[in-house]
Amino acid sequence: MIHATLLKGRTLELMARKKNVTFNDIAQYTHFSKTTISRYFNNPDSLTPENQQIISDALDKLNYKENKVAKILANGQTEFVGVLIPSLSMNYYSEMLNQILASYEKYGYKFLVFAGNGHDETEHRYIQELMSYKIEGLIVLSHTLSSRELSDLQIPVVAIEREDQFVSSVNTDNYMGGVQAATVLAKSGCDILLHANADFPNTIPAYKRIQGFQDFCETNGLEHRCLLYTSPSPRDKR
Repeated sequence: MIHATLLKGRTLELMARKKNVTFNDIAQYTHFSKTTISRYFNNPDSLTPENQQIISDALDKLNYKENKVAKILANGQTEFVGVLIPSLSMNYYSEMLNQILASYEKYGYKFLVFAGNGHDETEHRYIQELMSYKIEGLIVLSHTLSSRELSDLQIPVVAIEREDQFVSSVNTDNYMGGVQAATVLAKSGCDILLHANADFPNTIPAYKRIQGFQDFCETNGLEHRCLLYTSPSPRDKR
């Protein structure tokens, strides 16, 4: 009995020193099969509470660290989600990214983030890079790639405040935002109501802010102006 205890202690010491403790090591220490150890990680309720506790104690004693790469190879799920944003220079995009990253605590997905800066060639390259990591989905705030092209990726894609004819999207009520902005200006007693914005095509959700502003002013007979500027093309930015 003393010899067996010493042997087990020595085995524990050797295993704990290993950089990567394997399922085989855990099975050897607990005298369970590797199949049982695998069930503990993938379907723990299939084991009795007593056996779950034995394996849990062994993981602590062996200083086991989960091997994410091995898990990915085993079940094919990377838990990676790609994020493509125009840039981090605007507070809007940095705050959106901050909120996306904060969702890790609840959902457990990890994010691979690329900033395309409006360059179509760059964003195509980033998309290929993301796909090589077997991402499980893509969140797109950039306006460079069309939703038709994004839908061809054959993965779940969610667009945020951008053209979204062929993909799912999350958008604010831009029309009502325009109405509310005009309402505030009207109540402030402005002689001429001004709305400054980019000259968006009507396929972009933000276009509805312009529409809401104009509709409110015209319905209420208010003098107004829309100051729309044309954004430079991606090539002009290079």
